[in-house]
Amino acid sequence: MDVLHRFTGDAAEFIDALRHRTPRVFRPADPPLDLLAPGELDRWLDSGLLRLPYVQLVTVDGEVPLPRYCPPRTVLGRIEHGYVDGAAVRGFLAEGTATVLLRHIDQWHPAIRTFCEAMRSRLGRQVEAFHFVTPPGTQGRPVHRDDADVFVVQTAGTKTWHLYDAPGDGRWGPGAVDLPGRPEFTTRLEPGQVLYVPRGQAHSAVAADSGVCAHLSFTVREAGGAHLRAGLAALLAETDLPARPLGEEELLAAAERLLAESRAALATLTAEDLVHRARTGMRAVASPLDSRNPRAERPLP
Repeated sequence: MDVLHRFTGDAAEFIDALRHRTPRVFRPADPPLDLLAPGELDRWLDSGLLRLPYVQLVTVDGEVPLPRYCPPRTVLGRIEHGYVDGAAVRGFLAEGTATVLLRHIDQWHPAIRTFCEAMRSRLGRQVEAFHFVTPPGTQGRPVHRDDADVFVVQTAGTKTWHLYDAPGDGRWGPGAVDLPGRPEFTTRLEPGQVLYVPRGQAHSAVAADSGVCAHLSFTVREAGGAHLRAGLAALLAETDLPARPLGEEELLAAAERLLAESRAALATLTAEDLVHRARTGMRAVASPLDSRNPRAERPLP
């Protein structure tokens, strides 16, 4: 069965959300709640192996200083940094003073890695996963924009999401933004429900007053201007030229050959081909498509 149906109940609705870029809440019959078993965070904290950059404590005002939860430890007589003190993290959660953010969990959690690989294969995009655990009644991050389309899967507790303005054009950047007035879309997300936040839409979320709140965020990253330029540069770089032409005549001959092959390549290159190259080149963790054949069979856009 198509992996996308677990977010929306129907894979076509997932694709439609990406195309129309409108916030939506989905109530799938089979949400991916089984990817993270209850108590996994405690097991990771107890293991003593959880470390930067895969974990971070954040608040609405910024990041918690690392020394407060990552004290140095001695391993084989050497001082090592970046390992998480599980007791310290539990203290922040108990006090309600910080949210635990597990970054790129798709890179080190087997079930989520497999799930994201299936999504990458289906979409032809870069897909990543993040896990948030937020104390009751708190807001883990300020109002901000993400450089990705986000599908939020509520896994425990409830959280109220506020979505504000979306960018009017492509000239915007990710990160915190000033509070942009009244929200355009507000919803209270319950376990098993999925919220779609379009790329660049400013948003924030507040956990309910009782019980720890947790969610998984699956990000679907789209190519941008830099990726298009990189895709074009990669195409033009396929011409086989001498690395160090000897003399003026050989240098001019290499330049003529590069111009001729570039003109020939550009004459047949379509906008769709270039977008495909850009998307293929940006995916950091996926099985690469044949970048030398931009007309090869492609996943659904």
